[in-house]
This record gives sequence, structure tokens and C-alpha cells, in this order.
Amino acid sequence: MTTLDHQAIADEITAKLKAVAVAQPQHAVAFTAGAAGASVDFCSIWVTAKPILSAVGGIIMFIPGMGTTAGVVLQELIKVGDQIYSQTCNK
Repeated sequence: MTTLDHQAIADEITAKLKAVAVAQPQHAVAFTAGAAGASVDFCSIWVTAKPILSAVGGIIMFIPGMGTTAGVVLQELIKVGDQIYSQTCNK
């Protein structure tokens, strides 16, 4: 199993969020409003994004066929996000 560089992943996500904020400012409002006006970074966004992703993961599990697989994959990705958050943001 490969060890993940949590900080590098968080930095990459933050960079992509900032790129969206610059390219599509209308979406940046959703990022910052959901994080109580915090800057656009992984740590501030994860707290808002995780419950949304969890809800979506629970809903798509009921879609016949690939929904079950997609739901499981999303739940596992949420676990990875939690690990990144705990290693990067809870210092």
C-alpha cells in the first residue's frame, strides 16, 4: 500500500479550488459562504463538503446498477478526505 502525502493532496485541492474561484467567481461564493467566509482552502471547505458528499453517497446507493458501486466509492473517498483533514488540518 502506498503512503499518501496528505499535505500535497490538500495543497492540490486548495489550488484547484482557488482556480475555480478565479475562473468562476459565482461558484467561489458557495465555497466561502459555506465555510462562514473562510478562505478557499481544503481545511475550511472539507467541513462543509463532507456532509453534502455523505448525503449524495447515501442517495446514489439507491440507484439500480452502478449507483451502488458509485455510492461505495464515494464513501471510501470521504474516508480519504477525513484522513487528509485529520493529518493536515488538525495540527
